[in-house]
Amino acid sequence: MQLKKPDLFLIALFIVWIPVFFSCENSAVKNGPMVVDGVTILDERLELTLMKQDPDIVTPIGIAVDAQDRVYVLESHTHLPPTDYVGPENDLIKVYEDSNGDGTWDKESVFAEGLFEGLNIAFSPKGHLYAVTSKEVWKFYDEDRDGISERREKLLAFTKPKQVYAHAALLSIAFDTEGWMYIGRGNTGAAHWILEGSDGSQVEGYGDGGNILRAKTDGTELEVFSTGYWNPFDLKFDNYGRLLVADNDPDSRGPNRLVHAVKGSDFGYQSLFGGSGIHPYLAWNGELPGTLPYAVPLGESPSGLLNANLGRLPQDYDDQMLCTIWEESSIVRIAMEEKGLSLTGSTEVIVQGGKDFRPVAFAADSKGSIFFTDWVERVYPNHGRGKIWKLSAREITDPVTRRSVYQAPKENSKVEELRQLMADTGNFDLHFENLNAEDPYVRHAAVMALSSSEHREKLEQAMQEASADVRLGVLLALRHSDHPREAALARQFLADADPEIRRMALIWIGSHGLASQRENLEQALMAGDFTPQLFETYLETVKLLEPQYQQAYQNKEEEISKRIPLKLPDEFIAGIVSDPSHPSQMRAYALRYLEDPAGHKELLLEFLSQEAAEDLQLEIIQTLANVPDPRVADALLQVSLSTNKPVNLRAEALSALSRQPLEDWREIIPLLEVSDENLAIAAAGYLRAKSGDEAVQKAMERVLNDGSSCDSEGLRQQLMLALSQDRGKRPDPQELEEWTSLLEGAGDPDRGRRVFYSSASLCATCHVVGGRGGDLGPDLSNVGKSKDRKGLISSILVPSEEISPEWQGWFLEMNDGTRYEGRQIDVGEKQIKLYTQAEGFIQVQKAQVANYGMSDSSLMPRGLEQRLTNQELTDLLAFLQAQ
Repeated sequence: MQLKKPDLFLIALFIVWIPVFFSCENSAVKNGPMVVDGVTILDERLELTLMKQDPDIVTPIGIAVDAQDRVYVLESHTHLPPTDYVGPENDLIKVYEDSNGDGTWDKESVFAEGLFEGLNIAFSPKGHLYAVTSKEVWKFYDEDRDGISERREKLLAFTKPKQVYAHAALLSIAFDTEGWMYIGRGNTGAAHWILEGSDGSQVEGYGDGGNILRAKTDGTELEVFSTGYWNPFDLKFDNYGRLLVADNDPDSRGPNRLVHAVKGSDFGYQSLFGGSGIHPYLAWNGELPGTLPYAVPLGESPSGLLNANLGRLPQDYDDQMLCTIWEESSIVRIAMEEKGLSLTGSTEVIVQGGKDFRPVAFAADSKGSIFFTDWVERVYPNHGRGKIWKLSAREITDPVTRRSVYQAPKENSKVEELRQLMADTGNFDLHFENLNAEDPYVRHAAVMALSSSEHREKLEQAMQEASADVRLGVLLALRHSDHPREAALARQFLADADPEIRRMALIWIGSHGLASQRENLEQALMAGDFTPQLFETYLETVKLLEPQYQQAYQNKEEEISKRIPLKLPDEFIAGIVSDPSHPSQMRAYALRYLEDPAGHKELLLEFLSQEAAEDLQLEIIQTLANVPDPRVADALLQVSLSTNKPVNLRAEALSALSRQPLEDWREIIPLLEVSDENLAIAAAGYLRAKSGDEAVQKAMERVLNDGSSCDSEGLRQQLMLALSQDRGKRPDPQELEEWTSLLEGAGDPDRGRRVFYSSASLCATCHVVGGRGGDLGPDLSNVGKSKDRKGLISSILVPSEEISPEWQGWFLEMNDGTRYEGRQIDVGEKQIKLYTQAEGFIQVQKAQVANYGMSDSSLMPRGLEQRLTNQELTDLLAFLQAQ
């Protein structure tokens, strides 16, 4: 068929019109920010291009660009693949090339294959591609530069453990300009780990935190450079040679963080003490002496970093970093400024996607185009989805000064000052003076220098210095020095006048296993003022020095260190509580840790009747709440009815009674009409379960209909809920803005605490706060720091909307039809372990399992808002925000 010229003209016009039409569809440039495939570019000077997507690329993770601007992508196929996964048996490294410069990739090949659990890739200064898998670091050779590797060489490898969890093992890689490569290692789940270099050099740990490891680029001279991380998913150098690390957060410590790593730095986390991050021996923002603070707070699950000067970006991106925030479906720019000898900064979202946008890793080419991988779905196992994007600038007249990856660092006086301090270890007077410095990086350099054996004698002479800051620095230096007399020196600090120094002496003794000091630990409590932190540290130190624990830890009797039971001696807490020579504050706080409260019922009841200190009585009531017994119930009832008791204690007793077998509960009905709002609300909360009783119903209706006696909105809501009266229209759980507005106003943290531990909310069934509660869900003792108010509301109303992968629910379906649900699944060759609420860890034979997988919804049930009033939710928020 022959086309006429008008037909050809129309076809040409149509061909031109098609991309214009789709460009308008995909980028709302005229009406606001550009949107591409559901992803919004909030900086309108930038544009986004979708380069590849499934099925051409699936679950891409690492990305790198070579000197010829070819883009290498690590395609994952071995990352917890489901049983029915269809795909290669190993990971691939694919190469994409734009051979004609038109902005699209027209060539594709496979550079290498055969990797297992690949996590990241990067080119070294000499142009070799390195790959990090969960257990190894590989170097690939492409001698003829054709984009296909002829051979590979293993440089680093775990010799222990045999199995690792891919998201807590080797994770990230970067190179400096002086011949070193840096590897980010996750916390390895508290397992005993040994990593070996190509020259046989080894580093190891058992219950430590994640590390930044360093070795020469040939895998020799392996060493630990920095420690105290959760899972350092990426690390990059800034323009001045500072090593910046993006670290995920433990379950109850936030936020995620960008840290400035220097040699010997410790950022506070140790896996030995569990996954919550809540432990007296741990820190997250430099709270513990000897640890360093983070530089910039980051959103949930930061995954990739890029120096913004590698891209062709607007001038105001100069000296900034880009970071992918996987959990929050976004990319942020990190603006940094100097703070002492380190950094601080803030973040701004520049790219925001929806739930199917999960950006991971960055790379930039020589033209300044930035490429990044997109995991797409919010699940860890391989799932067959994936995208590769290009982020670039539109026409800009004033771009940043571009830099190449391995260009020599720019000069910076602060960086040079810190380098010199770290290098000059012999100047005792300088570093001793710096123990008083406000800058934690200056103090870190001082402690590292003074820990040299040449300074031991002078340090011992300085132990009685007048300044507490100096004495604390001396302690830290001696602790770090491997002093042959460290047990005797640590003991002297137990009697220091400063409680923080005494606490650090306890940590020194416990972390170094100085069992000879077991009998001297209580000196730290009696030498000065009592603090809860000091007491908690004391208890944990006692546990660490128990002979049974010491033997198991030293001999590594458990492959996973945190599985070694950390227990106090029998009746240890009871001995503290019953000893009147101890301050009431200490005895009250000890009750939170009382072993077998039911077995100490008589002691607790005696204390409840005799003790006058309100703080101690409050702790006794909270402890007795979980001891269901008629005598306990009667004692709590008497407290609730006593007009001589503080209202807070009476309300607490009423809350505790909801878990007690109380026969004379009708005596509580008159409390509905007391003048104190908190007491009346507590009575209504208790009687809610009795609202079917005629006397209760009449009393509630009487109070509700009496305007003069029911001027409390919180009480009115309680009564209406108990009587199943219409409380008015409430938003759907997904309408978070409406709920945020509805729950505005001040709440009462004390009432919120009672809501948290109530049988109506069941929060404490799975969550713990301040040592009380369950452990199926995250420890919420610091949740006020890791979540804002809106985030808390979302977690309560729509718990399945955003589930932290650590708390992902899993199910087991057995061949006989039995179904288990829990978290922390561990699938071995023959057994499967699952942590459940009812039974803790269960272990089943894999052959008896018909199916297993991730639960579609959160383990936390929906509908909490239906069981609580608006005021109860507001109070609960106040309690959680106060943590």
